Amino acid sequence: MAEFENIYAKSNPFVRAHFDCPTCGGKLWEYAIQGQMVCEDCREPYSSKEIFDAQASQ
Repeated sequence: MAEFENIYAKSNPFVRAHFDCPTCGGKLWEYAIQGQMVCEDCREPYSSKEIFDAQASQ
């Protein structure tokens, strides 16, 4: 069986995004594999596309 290094097994899948939560103003964390962002304060989930589109329209 071939061996390979799984980079996802060692790294944290959450990345702090440079966006504020539209509900409470907290910082959003992106879970890129699922295409979602979650607020660190209110724990409200958002789709990454929804947040990107909102920022682009401002």
